[in-house]
Amino acid sequence: MSMILIALCLNPLIRILEQKLRGIRIGRRARKRVVVAYADDVTIFVTTPDDFTVIREAIRRFEKATGARLNVRNSKALAVGGWSTTTNALDVAYYPEIQVLGINFASTIEQSMNRSWTYITGKVRVQARYAYGRDLCLSQKMFFVQAYILTKIWHKPQMFPTPIACTQ
Repeated sequence: MSMILIALCLNPLIRILEQKLRGIRIGRRARKRVVVAYADDVTIFVTTPDDFTVIREAIRRFEKATGARLNVRNSKALAVGGWSTTTNALDVAYYPEIQVLGINFASTIEQSMNRSWTYITGKVRVQARYAYGRDLCLSQKMFFVQAYILTKIWHKPQMFPTPIACTQ
Protein backbone atom coordinates (compact mmCIF):
# COMPACT_ATOMS: atom_id res chain seq x y z
CA MET A 1 0.00 0.00 0.00
CA SER A 2 2.82 2.45 0.74
CA MET A 3 4.11 2.13 -2.82
CA ILE A 4 0.77 3.27 -4.19
CA LEU A 5 0.67 6.18 -1.77
CA ILE A 6 4.20 7.22 -2.70
CA ALA A 7 3.40 7.04 -6.42
CA LEU A 8 0.24 9.07 -5.95
CA CYS A 9 2.08 11.52 -3.74
CA LEU A 10 4.88 11.99 -6.29
CA ASN A 11 2.53 12.34 -9.25
CA PRO A 12 1.88 16.11 -8.81
CA LEU A 13 5.63 16.79 -8.58
CA ILE A 14 6.33 14.70 -11.67
CA ARG A 15 3.53 16.37 -13.65
CA ILE A 16 4.77 19.88 -12.84
CA LEU A 17 8.31 18.97 -13.87
CA GLU A 18 7.14 17.33 -17.12
CA GLN A 19 5.05 20.37 -18.02
CA LYS A 20 7.68 23.01 -17.27
CA LEU A 21 11.02 21.42 -18.25
CA ARG A 22 12.33 20.80 -21.78
CA GLY A 23 13.84 17.40 -21.08
CA ILE A 24 15.85 15.31 -23.53
CA ARG A 25 15.10 13.01 -26.43
CA ILE A 26 16.74 9.60 -26.27
CA GLY A 27 17.37 7.97 -29.62
CA ARG A 28 14.77 8.56 -32.31
CA ARG A 29 11.82 8.65 -29.95
CA ALA A 30 9.43 11.55 -30.44
CA ARG A 31 8.67 11.81 -26.71
CA LYS A 32 10.95 13.76 -24.48
CA ARG A 33 12.19 12.44 -21.16
CA VAL A 34 12.07 14.86 -18.26
CA VAL A 35 11.52 12.62 -15.26
CA VAL A 36 12.06 8.93 -14.63
CA ALA A 37 10.49 7.70 -11.39
CA TYR A 38 10.48 4.31 -9.73
CA ALA A 39 8.93 3.96 -6.28
CA ASP A 40 10.35 6.92 -4.36
CA ASP A 41 13.41 7.46 -6.61
CA VAL A 42 13.06 10.37 -9.02
CA THR A 43 15.55 11.17 -11.78
CA ILE A 44 15.29 14.59 -13.44
CA PHE A 45 17.02 15.46 -16.72
CA VAL A 46 18.21 19.07 -16.52
CA THR A 47 19.15 20.69 -19.84
CA THR A 48 19.67 24.36 -18.93
CA PRO A 49 20.69 26.20 -15.75
CA ASP A 50 17.23 27.86 -15.80
CA ASP A 51 15.71 24.44 -15.08
CA PHE A 52 17.07 24.61 -11.52
CA THR A 53 14.70 27.49 -10.73
CA VAL A 54 11.73 25.41 -11.89
CA ILE A 55 12.94 22.34 -9.99
CA ARG A 56 13.62 24.30 -6.80
CA GLU A 57 10.13 25.84 -6.90
CA ALA A 58 8.45 22.48 -7.66
CA ILE A 59 10.31 20.80 -4.79
CA ARG A 60 9.48 23.67 -2.43
CA ARG A 61 5.76 23.38 -3.26
CA PHE A 62 5.89 19.58 -2.99
CA GLU A 63 7.61 19.74 0.42
CA LYS A 64 5.10 22.30 1.68
CA ALA A 65 2.10 20.25 0.51
CA THR A 66 3.30 16.84 1.69
CA GLY A 67 5.67 17.49 4.58
CA ALA A 68 8.27 15.35 2.77
CA ARG A 69 11.81 16.67 2.39
CA LEU A 70 14.41 16.22 -0.33
CA ASN A 71 17.24 14.13 1.11
CA VAL A 72 20.28 15.84 -0.40
CA ARG A 73 22.67 13.22 1.03
CA ASN A 74 20.91 10.47 -0.95
CA SER A 75 20.70 12.57 -4.11
CA LYS A 76 23.23 12.49 -6.95
CA ALA A 77 23.98 14.73 -9.91
CA LEU A 78 25.81 13.82 -13.12
CA ALA A 79 27.24 16.45 -15.46
CA VAL A 80 26.86 15.18 -19.03
CA GLY A 81 28.89 16.59 -21.92
CA GLY A 82 30.05 20.15 -21.36
CA TRP A 83 27.86 20.78 -18.33
CA SER A 84 29.69 22.72 -15.61
CA THR A 85 29.98 21.17 -12.17
CA THR A 86 30.78 24.53 -10.61
CA THR A 87 27.07 25.35 -10.35
CA ASN A 88 25.37 23.40 -7.60
CA ALA A 89 21.93 24.95 -7.44
CA LEU A 90 20.26 22.24 -5.36
CA ASP A 91 23.24 21.37 -3.10
CA VAL A 92 23.35 17.91 -4.66
CA ALA A 93 26.84 16.38 -5.02
CA TYR A 94 28.15 15.57 -8.51
CA TYR A 95 29.31 12.03 -9.28
CA PRO A 96 31.32 10.72 -12.25
CA GLU A 97 28.74 7.97 -12.81
CA ILE A 98 25.18 7.20 -11.67
CA GLN A 99 22.82 4.30 -12.19
CA VAL A 100 19.19 4.82 -13.20
CA LEU A 101 16.94 1.75 -13.40
CA GLY A 102 19.92 -0.53 -13.96
CA ILE A 103 21.53 1.63 -16.66
CA ASN A 104 24.92 3.17 -15.90
CA PHE A 105 25.29 6.78 -17.02
CA ALA A 106 28.58 8.70 -17.26
CA SER A 107 29.55 12.10 -18.63
CA THR A 108 29.69 10.93 -22.27
CA ILE A 109 27.60 8.48 -24.28
CA GLU A 110 30.67 6.37 -25.05
CA GLN A 111 31.58 6.08 -21.36
CA SER A 112 27.96 5.28 -20.49
CA MET A 113 27.79 2.63 -23.18
CA ASN A 114 31.09 1.00 -22.20
CA ARG A 115 30.40 1.01 -18.46
CA SER A 116 26.87 -0.33 -18.85
CA TRP A 117 27.93 -3.12 -21.17
CA THR A 118 31.05 -4.02 -19.20
CA TYR A 119 28.91 -4.33 -16.08
CA ILE A 120 26.26 -6.48 -17.76
CA THR A 121 28.74 -8.76 -19.55
CA GLY A 122 30.43 -9.36 -16.21
CA LYS A 123 27.07 -10.40 -14.73
CA VAL A 124 26.38 -12.68 -17.72
CA ARG A 125 29.81 -14.34 -17.34
CA VAL A 126 29.12 -15.08 -13.68
CA GLN A 127 25.75 -16.66 -14.55
CA ALA A 128 27.30 -18.66 -17.42
CA ARG A 129 30.06 -20.03 -15.16
CA TYR A 130 27.44 -21.04 -12.63
CA ALA A 131 25.50 -22.96 -15.30
CA TYR A 132 28.66 -24.55 -16.72
CA GLY A 133 29.40 -26.25 -13.42
CA ARG A 134 25.94 -27.79 -13.16
CA ASP A 135 24.84 -31.10 -14.63
CA LEU A 136 22.07 -29.97 -16.99
CA CYS A 137 20.62 -31.56 -20.11
CA LEU A 138 20.38 -29.52 -23.33
CA SER A 139 16.78 -28.34 -22.75
CA GLN A 140 17.66 -27.25 -19.20
CA LYS A 141 20.71 -25.35 -20.50
CA MET A 142 18.54 -23.61 -23.11
CA PHE A 143 16.02 -22.65 -20.44
CA PHE A 144 18.80 -21.36 -18.19
CA VAL A 145 20.22 -19.21 -21.00
CA GLN A 146 16.79 -17.77 -21.81
CA ALA A 147 15.63 -17.25 -18.23
CA TYR A 148 18.80 -16.10 -16.49
CA ILE A 149 21.33 -14.91 -19.04
CA LEU A 150 19.43 -13.27 -21.91
CA THR A 151 16.99 -11.49 -19.60
CA LYS A 152 19.93 -9.53 -18.18
CA ILE A 153 20.73 -8.02 -21.58
CA TRP A 154 17.40 -7.48 -23.38
CA HIS A 155 16.84 -3.87 -22.32
CA LYS A 156 20.44 -2.63 -22.72
CA PRO A 157 20.46 -2.48 -26.56
CA GLN A 158 17.45 -0.15 -26.40
CA MET A 159 19.63 2.44 -24.63
CA PHE A 160 23.14 1.87 -25.96
CA PRO A 161 24.56 -0.13 -28.86
CA THR A 162 26.75 -3.06 -27.87
CA PRO A 163 30.51 -2.41 -28.10
CA ILE A 164 32.42 -4.98 -30.18
CA ALA A 165 34.50 -6.09 -27.18
CA CYS A 166 31.34 -6.95 -25.23
CA THR A 167 29.77 -8.75 -28.20
CA GLN A 168 32.84 -10.96 -28.49
